[in-house]
Amino acid sequence: MNSTTFIALTGTFVFAVSGTLAGAKRKLDLVGVCFIAFISALGGSTIRDMLIGNYPLSWVANSNYIIIVIAGVMCALLFKRRLIKIPKMIFIIDSIGIGIFTIYGVEHCLALHLNTIISILFGVISVTAGSVIRDVLCNEIPVILQKDLNASAAIIGSSVYVLFLKTGCNSLFFLVISIALIAILRLLFYKFRWSLPVISL
Repeated sequence: MNSTTFIALTGTFVFAVSGTLAGAKRKLDLVGVCFIAFISALGGSTIRDMLIGNYPLSWVANSNYIIIVIAGVMCALLFKRRLIKIPKMIFIIDSIGIGIFTIYGVEHCLALHLNTIISILFGVISVTAGSVIRDVLCNEIPVILQKDLNASAAIIGSSVYVLFLKTGCNSLFFLVISIALIAILRLLFYKFRWSLPVISL
């Protein structure tokens, strides 16, 4: 297993855990929780692959993604009482997942020889699309449409990662740094309540 695949599977697990906790928070049944976990973990990458015409879809070509989603659901359900005791646990897990999936999305698109700007764009889509669908299904206004800078953190982090690549810094260390940057930025945006201006009538 190469590092890119490992990162993708790790991100899938993290988002599956996050989706499971979100579904449990809304008191969904087991099928509903599993569906929300699947959408959270694989919804963004599915939309990305469909838009760029990359078939078969990642999780169709590699059944390990489904196994990882199931593992994430099981782990989240087994330890949910401990996880929910930690304030903002879903947010923290989401932040890590966003960092992982953004960089993986960029890597995936660059490997398909898409240009840098398009790769960054689809890296952002990879992490925002699944969250939007999850929030809508959970009857919540998607956070990306509110005072949240998920996309901004993803754009900054993926741009830094591409800059590393352009300067020849393409080691695993710089990949991890870029993932951490996205997660930390999102946490800072939340802590200091930074947001884009709200548009109102």
